[in-house]
Amino acid sequence: MMIGSIALWAVMVFGTLAHLRAIAGGLDPFDMRPFGYDAVQARTLLAALGEGGRDFYADVQLRLDAVYPASYALSRGLALWWSTARGRLRAAPIPTYLRIALVLPSIATAVFDYAENFQIARMLAAGPGVDGAIVETASRMTLIKSLVGAVNETGVIVLVVLVAMRWRRQQQQ
Repeated sequence: MMIGSIALWAVMVFGTLAHLRAIAGGLDPFDMRPFGYDAVQARTLLAALGEGGRDFYADVQLRLDAVYPASYALSRGLALWWSTARGRLRAAPIPTYLRIALVLPSIATAVFDYAENFQIARMLAAGPGVDGAIVETASRMTLIKSLVGAVNETGVIVLVVLVAMRWRRQQQQ
């Protein structure tokens, strides 16, 4: 599941999003602006994309990104659940409530990604004259998704590394 999620991410980043960046003369698409954007930046991107670029964003990129958040949440959630199973981090079981709490950022990242996609679709439909309130909401969703996702990815990496270190110690004994 993790490999599929990473493969889909790579197709978007190195395929559709790179294509959108090229169409827009080097401007980053909304999905690639983790710190958000303002109305001027959004309108500039929407104008640079033109109608064809906005259509590609809506019809190709957003369709791929309709699958990615679920694959992200499932793959990271499973990795976190697996790494906290009995015997992986320690001999004693990790309490279920803590395991659930560790999975919640995976789900939250997906929820904010879907909210971001909805707002991006609204901006694409509106074009360069998009209302600033829509841009503000979209930017906020992008920022929150990025922050929660960074925390989540860090958690996944740390836990998997800890599991690997424990496994290695056990193999050396």
